[in-house]
Amino acid sequence: MIKEFLNPDQLTLGLGKLAAKISPQPNVWTIVSLLPAIIGIYLIARENILWGIIMFILAGVMDAIDGAVARSQNRTTYLGAFLDGIADRFVDFLLIFSFLFLDLPDFFMPISWWIVIAAYFALMPTFIVAYANHRRAVPDPTEKVIWRILHRTEMYPLFVIALIVAMFSLTWAMYIIIFTITLSVVTTFQTIYMTAKKSKNYPQN
Repeated sequence: MIKEFLNPDQLTLGLGKLAAKISPQPNVWTIVSLLPAIIGIYLIARENILWGIIMFILAGVMDAIDGAVARSQNRTTYLGAFLDGIADRFVDFLLIFSFLFLDLPDFFMPISWWIVIAAYFALMPTFIVAYANHRRAVPDPTEKVIWRILHRTEMYPLFVIALIVAMFSLTWAMYIIIFTITLSVVTTFQTIYMTAKKSKNYPQN
């Protein structure tokens, strides 16, 4: 939702110019952003939750850097956008998967089932928009035509917050996770509805 109403690209432009002095290659930042996420899930699996959280926060920051570097130098490419999308989904999955290493309580059904649901529905809206672009149902390269209740801009921080809360209360962490999952499920069906609705404005030739 934040992405549709604000312009995060402008907010990260200064960061991109600064990061470009370290490496002007946006794809390098995309690939490097995978490393802290991999380290993060390893640390959480080893019950070092605090440093795992720091690594996932770092992965999120570095994810913002790659696009900012590309925009600051007018070097945005279709390949870069593709690699960024793949890297984002990989990092998101690792973040969600990390909850399996916590002793979270069950809620109506095993918590592992909730994590499986999260892995599907938290990632699905992005794929819906990408597929709508691919099939030309709704041209939406900036992902603002098909607006979403829960975008990655909100989803990723919510899951990180759940990890932070887990250090103090596994029960409340579980509530945050299920709240985020619920929003993800609603967003998935909302995105399907918006795609079907908007596609009427783009009839096939």
